Amino acid sequence: MDLATRRAFWAAFAATICFFAAFYALIVPLPLYMQAEGISDWHIGIVMGAFGIASLVGRPFAGALSDRYGVRPVIVYGTIALAVGGSMVGLTTNVALLFVLRLLQASGYVAFTTAATALVSGLVAASHRGTALARYGTAANIAITIVPLVVSSALPIIGTRGAFVATGIAACIAGLVIWQIVPAQAIPNEPPARFSLLSFPPVIWPAMATTFCFGVGFGAYFQYLPLLAERRDISPIGPVYVAYGVAIIATRLLSGRFIDGADRRTVLLPATVLTVVGMFLFALADSLPLLMLAAACTASGGGLSHPALIAIHVDRVPERGKATAAFYLAFDVGIGIGSWLLAAVLHYAGISMLYVAAAVASALALIALRRIRPIPPLVSENH
Repeated sequence: MDLATRRAFWAAFAATICFFAAFYALIVPLPLYMQAEGISDWHIGIVMGAFGIASLVGRPFAGALSDRYGVRPVIVYGTIALAVGGSMVGLTTNVALLFVLRLLQASGYVAFTTAATALVSGLVAASHRGTALARYGTAANIAITIVPLVVSSALPIIGTRGAFVATGIAACIAGLVIWQIVPAQAIPNEPPARFSLLSFPPVIWPAMATTFCFGVGFGAYFQYLPLLAERRDISPIGPVYVAYGVAIIATRLLSGRFIDGADRRTVLLPATVLTVVGMFLFALADSLPLLMLAAACTASGGGLSHPALIAIHVDRVPERGKATAAFYLAFDVGIGIGSWLLAAVLHYAGISMLYVAAAVASALALIALRRIRPIPPLVSENH
């Protein structure tokens, strides 16, 4: 990479750390805030599941707009939406308003992750794409390793509303970094031949189905871990996020060449097994060490599957914005729909069966991935 490309990559990396610091600052206090205000389990699941709606509507737009107008304005919108949606949560206890604010947070996440991933995926040759995406992904992992631990430790001092304010500040910093450093059009994109927002080519449907299954498993970890720990009287919860972060960072840093091998699909089998094992361990965990082991297994599965599936999408679709939008749409709909379905399991069968159901849903990836078509061996490109 030349100097300008390196600068764009590291700007995206730094902004992503700030953005996900803002985003992950919500994951511990948000469900606890709603529970403390007397909001039912069912309504908590509905609010947290707003991700699915935002992704379904926003992902195709974010991808198409990134391809047509460049990534910078889409990324900056994402930071503003998260800042507003996160910082205002503490001003209301109305379920409908909380749902709207969660939609705004999710729309920011949708815009930022789609455009920033499209940016990074175009900075390197296809033969090194998996490695670049894996390394870039560690930015979000650094945030999830540190921020929940810091926030959970600081909650007795700053309170949940203080954590919501911190979300707004960190998101604004991410937007400023992108605006100042990343050019309006940092990499050459191929605008879509027509502004077809909701159509994805059939060649990536199996990859999207596989991604959906992984989204359900990640959503179970991401959305319901604070409630699992509280109901089993396991504390502090911070070390669980540290175990997740350390495991996924290590997996991403060590697996790049494996992901960039002759066939990226081979990565998805061990990734599925690790995710399923993690979900079953969450169902059984009654101590902090078991929770940490469950998180590490889930993280290792995600560390393999996430960059591999993004690269699989981008390898098969020429418009990078559309390709990354397809991946994240499937992943976030898996999180959102999974959260709603798992909320029903939680209500009727309890927290253990919630994770058993998540394990079954994750295992369905083994069926979907068999239908992903192979492509010719990857070759180096000159950019």
